Amino acid sequence: MEAEADYYQLLDIEITASTKDIKNAYRRKALKYNLYLINIVSTALAVLFHALTQAQELLLDPKKRSEYDQRHRARQERVKKKHEMDSKRRHAQDELERREQEAKRAKTDQDQAKAEYEAQLAKLREEGAKRRQEDWVSTAEDSPLQEPALHAETELGALKIKWKRKKYDFSEQDLLDMLNPIAEVDSLALSGKKKGSASVLFKSVVDAYNVLTKKETHPTLSKFESIGWLTGKPPSIVEKMTKAEELKQEARAALFSTNNRPTAATGRPLFTTGSQSSFFKRFNIPSNFKGSFASKMSDDDYESITLMKMRQAERDRVLAIQHQQQQQQQSAHE
Repeated sequence: MEAEADYYQLLDIEITASTKDIKNAYRRKALKYNLYLINIVSTALAVLFHALTQAQELLLDPKKRSEYDQRHRARQERVKKKHEMDSKRRHAQDELERREQEAKRAKTDQDQAKAEYEAQLAKLREEGAKRRQEDWVSTAEDSPLQEPALHAETELGALKIKWKRKKYDFSEQDLLDMLNPIAEVDSLALSGKKKGSASVLFKSVVDAYNVLTKKETHPTLSKFESIGWLTGKPPSIVEKMTKAEELKQEARAALFSTNNRPTAATGRPLFTTGSQSSFFKRFNIPSNFKGSFASKMSDDDYESITLMKMRQAERDRVLAIQHQQQQQQQSAHE
């Protein structure tokens, strides 16, 4: 369907133009194009002059003009809505491009943070290995045996410490002075990009665990906003100890829950710890025990037990290494 011509635009007048304005506009246009038609033979100019004549005839007829104005306004409204929709599309496109740029910047920042974390971890491992090597050489220069390398995640405790930068401005020496009385620090590195954070490598996982568990109770550690494992998860030895302790607690709870369950006939416990014929006599359970053992032990007790076992495991490991060194030295002298 051929689009209807815009007669107001053709005559260069407004839709509110009077009859006199229409006649004057037609006279100017017709005079202009009549001159062209006299001197130039052009089909396009002839078509244009014919359209001017149609525009004058239609707009000077009140009935035809009224019908044309309705169609003209509807057409203008559609054009307006189309422009608004195009504007919304352009806005949506701009918003999409903006979000893509933000996502790229966030990805770049994430990659930079990851690279910085890996660099800090490598620095901590390198410094820790260097210090351990120096200690090893100074204490056992004649021994051909070298201490096996320890993995920072499984054998040594690495923590990520954060504090409020606006409130505290800690230097490396400040952090060492704060942490060394609580646990022995092996090496420390302040974050270069994110102010108010540091990566700390302790001599052993026991030291790191000790700092982590005292965060809420120790006055010095309360200055830190958060303390967590550098790798985002606890070392394997801590996970094993925690899992073992949970299994023991579940076993104790299941044991005493079964022991105290009353029978339907007598209403008494199925097994009594005071009976000499009880199956649970081998556990040496006191006869005056009331309630579940798990409910009487506090969280601090469990943490103390776990810490003791971890320290004992560390001492056993050191003794085993020393014993192996002595055997190697004796074999070398023989």
